[in-house]
Amino acid sequence: MKRRFLTLVLLLSVVQMLSSCTFNGNKTTDIEDPIETTVIEEPTTPTEPELSEEEKARIALEKALKEREALELIRREELGEFYVPLPAIGEEGEAIRFSAKGLFVTGSTAGKPVDREKVQIYIDYIDALKNNETATINRLSSQLSDLNTLEKIIAIAAATEINAVVIDVKDDSGLLTYESSIELVKEVEADRYPRIYDVKELMAILEEYDIYPIARIVTFKDKNFAYAMPEHSIQLSSGGVWHDYSGTPWVNPFDKYIWDYNIAIAQEAALMGFKEIQFDYVRFPDNAVAYNAITTFPGRDGKAKDVAIGEFLEYSQEILKEYNVTTAADVFGLITRTWADKPEDIGQTWLEISPHTDAICPMVYPSHYGANWYGFEVPDAHPYGVVRGSMMEAIEKNGAITNPADIRPWLQDFTATWVQGYIYYGYNEVRQQIIAAKELGIDGYMIWNPSNVYDPRAYLPSEKEKTTSYPLDTGEKDLMGRTPSEAMLLYFRSERNGIYSKMFLLTPLAERSDDFDEFYSQMTSDNLELIDYDVNSHTMVSESEALVSVNYKYRNTENDEPSFIASIDTPWRVIKEKGVWKIVRENGQ
Repeated sequence: MKRRFLTLVLLLSVVQMLSSCTFNGNKTTDIEDPIETTVIEEPTTPTEPELSEEEKARIALEKALKEREALELIRREELGEFYVPLPAIGEEGEAIRFSAKGLFVTGSTAGKPVDREKVQIYIDYIDALKNNETATINRLSSQLSDLNTLEKIIAIAAATEINAVVIDVKDDSGLLTYESSIELVKEVEADRYPRIYDVKELMAILEEYDIYPIARIVTFKDKNFAYAMPEHSIQLSSGGVWHDYSGTPWVNPFDKYIWDYNIAIAQEAALMGFKEIQFDYVRFPDNAVAYNAITTFPGRDGKAKDVAIGEFLEYSQEILKEYNVTTAADVFGLITRTWADKPEDIGQTWLEISPHTDAICPMVYPSHYGANWYGFEVPDAHPYGVVRGSMMEAIEKNGAITNPADIRPWLQDFTATWVQGYIYYGYNEVRQQIIAAKELGIDGYMIWNPSNVYDPRAYLPSEKEKTTSYPLDTGEKDLMGRTPSEAMLLYFRSERNGIYSKMFLLTPLAERSDDFDEFYSQMTSDNLELIDYDVNSHTMVSESEALVSVNYKYRNTENDEPSFIASIDTPWRVIKEKGVWKIVRENGQ
């Protein structure tokens, strides 16, 4: 087209020129020769059609699957008998701490069949209990005998504040409750007695009823493994395997081989659908005074027992992050009070465990305390008072840790007939324990009943509870029940008597090292000895700060000649941190 246009223009020019020559006669006119212009088109490269988002996603998935396949080959080679695959591509996520209110479930109970119609009958029965519908209660009561324990537990979780179950995955004998794919589990025949035949189906049912599944793994009390591989057990110094007073051997908590075995089981449980891994018996055997002198722990290398337990929990927590599960540790109830693993020497201290797990679960069963604990001659007869006292101690310990675990106690739902002066534990006694923790701001809990028989009335808050704000408002007092002046007095008393553990708990996190040994070294090397003190009064600056007027007198022991530092009516700053009044020790004090 362009060439035709240019040709036409050229012809017109020629015609015009000829016409001009004719018109002008013999007149000469200078005319330039026209230049013909040719336009050459560049050849175009055909473009590929743009991929759809679906195609891009498919290609990315194929690439990720190939990379994962290669990674799993490497992991299988490295992990060997401990190998458990990673979660499938697309199932990655972030584990979130959950305020669980759970019931303990054995493997035998968890393996029972579930009839949803029967579950609904028990839900209707519980709803009738809530509303005091006597006629409905009487009508449904005759049908309850047909329900199994699992159906009742599911209904309780569906109709009350219960929202979780703690299911045995590895029991007190070291046996798994379902068939495993782990090579080492097969080697020691730890899954020879499965009780849950379809874990995936169980997880689906729990998800259907919005129930949070927690896997209980009994860790270092494992006679099955100890018999199968005695070289990984606690050893007698004279040779052979040590057995506890019941004739049970324990595996060695210092042994990393044992760590990896339990973590592999936890990984597999996570793949099955459990949302949390709870390590029970995460300790050394009790009655250490009887076996310490006659046993050896290969791999100990001078390490303290509680340090080893803390390192195991830290190690397991880090590995299990890839499996989108949180972790928890069951601990003796008395460690809410004791310090430095003394005198028990079982490897459990609050300061070593709480920083390395998501939930710390003290077993504060009132029946397990001796006479005069928390001021009660028979603690079992005082469920509210014992749990309140132990939770106050737990809060104080947790308040001394920068990033602590959530406190979630195990509570008693059984009658301890072996305790002299025991009381019957029904739904009211269970509820008293729940309320004791709740008043202090501890919302999560777990209920221990070895027979798995639970009364739903224990998990129905009263009208008073529904209209009460928790934790309870304590005014000027902290969760320990102390005013700023009382906290100051306790601090001075502890310093005067050399109780540095209490001073550590009463010192704000920003004012000291997280390491107690460093704190102790600092406090004992300042050459100041408190010889007299008095607390006058306090003035509230805000809800979380007060000034306390004090008198004190210190002796400077640095020189041979004694000198003194004294002050009258001096204000010391006290702040409320994590619910506890703590003392800010100013420079020079």
